[in-house]
Amino acid sequence: MLRRVYGYEAFRGLQASVIDDVMAGRDVLAVLPTGGGKSLCYQIPAMLREGVGIVVSPLIALMADQVDALKVLGVRAERLDSSMSFEAKTAALEAAARGEMDLLYLSPEALSTGLAGRLTRLPVSMLAIDEAHCVSQWGHDFRPDYRALGRLKQMFPGVPRIAVTATADERTREDILAQLALTDPATHVASFDRPNLTLGAEPKAGGRSDRVIALVRAHKGESGIVYAATRDGTETLAAALERTGIPALAYHAGLDAEVRAERQQRFLLEDGLTMCATVAFGMGVDKPDVRFVIHADPPKTLEAYWQEVGRAGRDGKPAEGFALFGPADMRRSISWTVDSDAAEEVKRVQLTKTRQLFAFFNGTECRRAAVRRYFGEADVTPCGDCDNCQRDPADGFDASRFAQMAVSAVIRCGQRIGRGRLIIHLLGQAKDGFDEDLQTLSTYGIGTDLSKQGWNAVFDELLFSGLLAEGGDVMRPVIIVPDADAAKALFRGDAQVWLRSDPNVRKRRRRERAASADMSLELSARDRELFDALRTWRLDTAKTKGVPPYVIFHDRTLAAIAQERPACQDSLRAISGVGEKKAGRYADEIARLVGEAA
Repeated sequence: MLRRVYGYEAFRGLQASVIDDVMAGRDVLAVLPTGGGKSLCYQIPAMLREGVGIVVSPLIALMADQVDALKVLGVRAERLDSSMSFEAKTAALEAAARGEMDLLYLSPEALSTGLAGRLTRLPVSMLAIDEAHCVSQWGHDFRPDYRALGRLKQMFPGVPRIAVTATADERTREDILAQLALTDPATHVASFDRPNLTLGAEPKAGGRSDRVIALVRAHKGESGIVYAATRDGTETLAAALERTGIPALAYHAGLDAEVRAERQQRFLLEDGLTMCATVAFGMGVDKPDVRFVIHADPPKTLEAYWQEVGRAGRDGKPAEGFALFGPADMRRSISWTVDSDAAEEVKRVQLTKTRQLFAFFNGTECRRAAVRRYFGEADVTPCGDCDNCQRDPADGFDASRFAQMAVSAVIRCGQRIGRGRLIIHLLGQAKDGFDEDLQTLSTYGIGTDLSKQGWNAVFDELLFSGLLAEGGDVMRPVIIVPDADAAKALFRGDAQVWLRSDPNVRKRRRRERAASADMSLELSARDRELFDALRTWRLDTAKTKGVPPYVIFHDRTLAAIAQERPACQDSLRAISGVGEKKAGRYADEIARLVGEAA
């Protein structure tokens, strides 16, 4: 099925293991990286098992993109969403009932309507919950209808279910399993590493737009996404880029649906376009050649950051993720959480995640290693490529002595006061009548060598590293020591804590983009000419069919065609990425282009 439909010779990563478990009828949780081929893990079993596979997906755009791509491959797929007419929905359901459909996509909200009854009468082969982190109260995209998907077990007894996501730490994974009530599930968690991503972050200084413009200019002629926290922010950044000659569009929930759809389509079809967007954009965009993701304003959690930055470089080629951050961003994020209607326990967890994110941005540890460790990976090593790995170690500040003081103060103060009071304690600045009982402790006033801002940086890093944690009430969190053994290692000198000496003055070193990383640059001049002609043909074909160019063929496949120059259907079929349907559909046109380039 992999060779015939998709044109690939071998599975990637954990795909084969996940598919084996679904085919065996087991419930499965699969956490695979963005661009790691999660969709194949349920698409192939749905085609092979008897009946129709139901896929619960969060966005209409995401459903439409996957269904269109499947239809191009010759797969019988359809979707049910609010944009469709009653007649179209009825036709899709009737086709599924007749056994004439492999995959049926729908939103979680659809299961809360009268549609649920009709679905239970279908011959369902399997159930897939895409973007399953939405199920979890700890996840970064909380949605009530996703939380209710546990009822699928009762609606479709005995039908195997697979939950897939790209970002879920251990706590989120446990919550997904509990909320979906998966039975004896097989759990597959791939590495969260993305070796082709170069990561960087820096504090905001001066005009945000000017810095964003400079970052985008470094990717001249390439497609990318700039995330902003507000609708006005997306409009402002898009206008600033346009004024400098960089093609850019704004995208946010305040635009009419038709405008959003038109702009998303332009982003999919055009090269060199920058989309300035809120988080309303991205989940439904399966564009493989996004070369950069810039956070002009940071997200709220590391899960959200990794999900969004992971939209760059899905084709495996070099890509960049860069974030700008500042104290005001952290205050805004905390305010949004505190003012939300979420339960107090959820608020507390989200506030901890927010502080961990900003400690990550401001920290000196390897970016990719820090992300992998956050998601529970052990024995991670520095990537050697991010801004922290590339900076001069002499620029760092060994804060181990101050970290020991901070942890000692937390322990001496009984793990019952918050960060602000701890810093006052360390600085010896308690006012008369305040914390008098704590002023007699040996840690009172031992930290006068460091400023208040410096102590905040120390506590940020300790919270991110896990040496300290927040407990207690959401509005009045206290600092605790969650791991006594880790604290002892710090006191023995077996562990170190490093900070930046000056976060506003830093050396930035960009990755050198090796020519060999770009498939088109690996080609000879003769093959490059055919490659360019193939790209032009692909764009024209995509516009005619109303689908993104990569749905026709990926760049890597076009490069292989330019080198191998297939002259018939069989030779085209032998190229990786060319399935049976595509070979039959495009063999003549490609043979013509190959002949013209001979």
